[in-house]
Amino acid sequence: MGAEEKTFTWEELATHNTKGDLLVAIRGNVYDVTKFLARHPGGVDTLLLGAGRDVTPVFEMYHEFGAVDSVLKKYHVGKLTTNELPIFPEPTDFHKTVKTRVEGYFKSNGKDPKNRPEIWGRYFVIFASLFASYYAQFFVPFVVERTWLQVICAVILGFSCAQVGLNPLHDASHFSVTHNPTVWKILGATHDFFNGASYLVWMYQHMLGHHPYTNIAGADPDISTSEPDVRRIKPHQKWFINHLNQHMFVPFLYGLLAFKVRIQDVNILYFVKTNDAIRVNPITPWHTFAFWGGKIFFFWYRLILPMQYLPVHKVLFLFVIADMISSYWLALTFQANHVVEEVEWPLPDENGVIQKDWAAMQVETTQDYAHDSHLWTSITGSLNYQAVHHLFPNVSQHHYPEILYIIRQTCSEYKIPYLVKDTFWQAFASHLEHLRVLGLRPKGE
Repeated sequence: MGAEEKTFTWEELATHNTKGDLLVAIRGNVYDVTKFLARHPGGVDTLLLGAGRDVTPVFEMYHEFGAVDSVLKKYHVGKLTTNELPIFPEPTDFHKTVKTRVEGYFKSNGKDPKNRPEIWGRYFVIFASLFASYYAQFFVPFVVERTWLQVICAVILGFSCAQVGLNPLHDASHFSVTHNPTVWKILGATHDFFNGASYLVWMYQHMLGHHPYTNIAGADPDISTSEPDVRRIKPHQKWFINHLNQHMFVPFLYGLLAFKVRIQDVNILYFVKTNDAIRVNPITPWHTFAFWGGKIFFFWYRLILPMQYLPVHKVLFLFVIADMISSYWLALTFQANHVVEEVEWPLPDENGVIQKDWAAMQVETTQDYAHDSHLWTSITGSLNYQAVHHLFPNVSQHHYPEILYIIRQTCSEYKIPYLVKDTFWQAFASHLEHLRVLGLRPKGE
């Protein structure tokens, strides 16, 4: 008889999360990819992020079906017997069909899904606007002498910083711009240095949390809430008296998002070491440098340097304006996609299984808007094609309009509702209505 196959609990798997001891689980099978780390086409960082955890939904997002057998089979070392986070059934015909059709589109047309020259033009405009508006409000005499012009520059700066988050940061975190992991690291670090917020924390929250487990309480950090919380956004979340009329005041609090995130970053990486249910692995030297170097540079360029030339109160005034513009723009565009009344809020069964195909869940937990508006596509980083993005995050955002028809046609064939509003304002109104409804006093309270 052969040796009994080794088994791992998720707690045991979690201890194998370093460069010299790296295990991952996919569909209940555990693989030792320590020796594969240096040869991973997606770079070292991506595997280190997934180390010591079940990466099934992430793996299936970024790889063709069959990649496990063709690449990882020889690294198989055992079975995973318990689950830390919800798990999904095997991909359905819908998932296989939509993935095959989109991959076939790029192959048959000879297009690289990760490369579009337009993205570099957009990056140039974003950073040029950021640098110009920053320099003008503090160092150009004609502007400095006129507070109203400084305020306009602060608004432009805040909007440009939000665009850094929606474009280079977001693209890098999904490996959707070029095939070069070094480019991803550099683009991701722009968030650290120009926004003062951590690219690494974003990866844990967004790539490992939000995308695999969209709108699943206890797994998606984007919808993490406490009890009591300032807002009620999940149907099964406990109601408190402060939620009455929350739609009238909660949106104003979104202006504090950037301030909250910068403090939360430190707490997540160095104290609690988890982002909601997503554990933080040991931090590499590069990410340590980007984290602290970014924080120092941000406060130097946004506060310390300007204070050498302008009164402290004026610098703080302009800083608050820019920061609130960034916060509002990012918060409102995010909320209009998932925290709305029409989408699903899945929960696992008693065995921790989501009784729905992962790809179908992505469509049903997401709302698109303004597909016909090039302006809204540009200023939201293509988040108005959110369902497309959730199904194919590794595809450049500039390809989304091209593959939308394929996805919607496939959804129609499999009777999966594709939610889309004509305008951003309709989508945002849906968010406000969601807050209003969940703020109502439940019967019996």
